[in-house]
Amino acid sequence: MKNNKEQSLYTIDLDDSSLNQAYATATTLFAILGEWMILILTCSIALFFIPLTPSFTLHSTTSTVLNVTNGKTFTANLGVEFLAEYSNTIGSTIHYDSLHFFLFHRQENLSTFSISKLFYNKPVDASTQEAKFRNVSMTIDGWKFHGIGEACGLVFLDLRFSANARYIQPMWPVLKDKLEGHCGEMKVEMCDSGSSVVVNPLLASCDVYSDLVTNVRIALFGMLIFLLVPYDFSVKFCK
Repeated sequence: MKNNKEQSLYTIDLDDSSLNQAYATATTLFAILGEWMILILTCSIALFFIPLTPSFTLHSTTSTVLNVTNGKTFTANLGVEFLAEYSNTIGSTIHYDSLHFFLFHRQENLSTFSISKLFYNKPVDASTQEAKFRNVSMTIDGWKFHGIGEACGLVFLDLRFSANARYIQPMWPVLKDKLEGHCGEMKVEMCDSGSSVVVNPLLASCDVYSDLVTNVRIALFGMLIFLLVPYDFSVKFCK
């Protein structure tokens, strides 16, 4: 009789242990599901409202030769036409409070051109804008000979820029951003005969760094870690 009671108690304890294990497993699964739902919702909101990195593309370069020294050093006026993105994500317009362009040749800063508050009260339109560099002196990197025998100098330049931007959206406060960009190697052709224009066969995209987008990515990454840490502890606790 005593053995039957002990067996019955053991069976009840075993059932309670199984129920507790099942409850703990279900709780963990619901916690994981809730965490991932919060993460997905947060990412969706961020992608919907936070602007993506604006794009800048080079369109063409122009040069007007002013002087030639020893057939190697040219002094010229240079122009760089570019396209700056004027809309971003859903219903967002971009206002550039300032644009600063820096022209480099062989790691040397040759000239700087600034556009201050040109688009402060209205977004930049879709037409090309031009950065103008005056009296730039540079050494020729190579030569190009045309069919008529004219020799034109080739210079490969690096164009860098910085900008202060504002994103205006109807459903969200104005967001401010600081941009930095690098447009890589840019070919400029200079001929003794005067002005020349080099149009890129394809628009050359510039690499753009955005403070705002970087901060959003860091915040999302931190939230992901915050959500995954409780999940890791809950898994170890259940084991």
